[in-house]
Amino acid sequence: MKAHAKLVLYKLPALFVMCVSWYLSSQEKVPMPDFDNSDKAVHFVCFGALSMCWALWFSLYLWKEKPLRCAALCTLFTSVYGAIDEVHQSFTPGRCAGADDWLADTLGALLGAVVCVALVKMITRAKNIQEIK
Repeated sequence: MKAHAKLVLYKLPALFVMCVSWYLSSQEKVPMPDFDNSDKAVHFVCFGALSMCWALWFSLYLWKEKPLRCAALCTLFTSVYGAIDEVHQSFTPGRCAGADDWLADTLGALLGAVVCVALVKMITRAKNIQEIK
């Protein structure tokens, strides 16, 4: 596969997750797990996954050289999208926007970015070990 085709494919997961999220926040009612604050847990997990999808927009080289910058950008992009989605949701009948949902989005995004930093370190370490052998 050509390099530019790979670059496009790496960008699709974030766009797909955002489209699904946008569609769901346009719905009057969305099925949720049956436990207290399940909506916050769903926000946390989904926006953590979105942050990890944003991670694919950056090269492994950039992640190795500037992990904090990459993590901060993934968190920022996801958090901003979460805020925009909360405003969008406020216009959906039967739904309401909340700062607590946005906080869950942002904390999930932060955890997703931290997981990406840890994964890059593990991949780099594994590659270094293989090169030594």
